[in-house]
Amino acid sequence: MRTINNLEQLPSILTAKDVQDFLQISKSRAYELFKEESFPAIVIGGNKRVYRDEFLEWVDTRKIINN
Repeated sequence: MRTINNLEQLPSILTAKDVQDFLQISKSRAYELFKEESFPAIVIGGNKRVYRDEFLEWVDTRKIINN
């Protein structure tokens, strides 16, 4: 698993591997995310991808606020 230190390291269209590395989750969990209805996945030639900006918005909506 590679470590992503800043957002500039993310390509404009992400693969499951990119999502896995960014969220530091397992490969199978990354693939599960692509199947979720709320996840902004797109299909390109039979391959699932996600636009970086839409992915980051999706991540932002899932932040947990600690009081």
